[in-house]
Amino acid sequence: MYPSLLDTLGGYHIENTADWEALRRPELMALLENTIYGVRPAEAERNLHPTFKILCDETNFRGTPTHFVKVAITAGGYTFAVRGFLPEQASADHPVPVFVYVMHEYQEDQFDLEETPDCVNVPIQQINARGYAVFVMPTSQIYPDEEHKADYRAGVFAHFQPDRSLRRDNDWATISAWAWGASRVLDYLETDPRVNAKEAAVVGHSRGGKTALWCGATDTRFALSISNASGCSGAAMHRDKIKEGETIRAINRTDWFCGNYHKYNDLDNILPCDQHMLIAAIAPRLCYVESCSEDLWAAPASERLSCRLAGDAYALYGKKGAVLPEESAIAADTPYHEGNIGYHMKSGPHCILAYDWEQYMNFWDKKRAEQ
Repeated sequence: MYPSLLDTLGGYHIENTADWEALRRPELMALLENTIYGVRPAEAERNLHPTFKILCDETNFRGTPTHFVKVAITAGGYTFAVRGFLPEQASADHPVPVFVYVMHEYQEDQFDLEETPDCVNVPIQQINARGYAVFVMPTSQIYPDEEHKADYRAGVFAHFQPDRSLRRDNDWATISAWAWGASRVLDYLETDPRVNAKEAAVVGHSRGGKTALWCGATDTRFALSISNASGCSGAAMHRDKIKEGETIRAINRTDWFCGNYHKYNDLDNILPCDQHMLIAAIAPRLCYVESCSEDLWAAPASERLSCRLAGDAYALYGKKGAVLPEESAIAADTPYHEGNIGYHMKSGPHCILAYDWEQYMNFWDKKRAEQ
């Protein structure tokens, strides 16, 4: 029913981590890349020589204990800015774990984090009080999500691939570009002694959640990948949506995915890959999936199915994947943190709230303590 996770395209069954890493994981990444997210151009992957310029470094930000920093990141000649919020105890002697938050434009339009020291989507004071830093990457700095016009004539696309006529059906698209940006933020974090870049998590909501999962799969430096209500092309399976959820045709009204993905409009059940493979590609590192009880468009049951099926990859490493009860026993507002794939379903509609962040930090605290 679902594409096999542990059988290679040639029919070889994977039974150990060596074969997984040498054979099957590269196959899965190639399938996902060429079918859904697109292949990044060599110019965006090699000889980036990243440099960083501190634009602002302010303690007691807006009368709070938060330490605010704004950084211009230049990679491969492309420059964008990110904002970071660190707890007051963060220092070279006490580096703190850090979240990289992928903030899409609808969230950017609602909040100005430089003027307001907190917001619904990113509760900075709550995060800092728990001893975590958070760096916010606005997706508009990488590629603007302008009514899904699919012209690729702005941002990183204009910089790295100025001749749009040369685009191929498997070239990178918006989600992959945003994930590239999150990785460049991690490049900076590796140079900031106040944060522990080895304890970095990438997190996003909705389209940002799709980005976080693809980023976690493509950049193994991230210790934790967090998907908040990512749905179709994120955590939710394409097959067997249990009569709910967005389809490939529906989501392809956007310019988020490569041209090859559009060839599977109305053909969800024969896509050569599925989203349990994306979560499995993150193994053995940590992953977290959140659903919202009223968000049927994001298909919560299919998100849980993906988590369950990805567990076979974690088992190769002697680790538990998602530890969930039977589907009929799943309860809202009940976190499931025993395995290396964390999960909870929040009561309510499609959103990310302080409650979600609290669960992410509880999970991250637990797993860091277990190491």
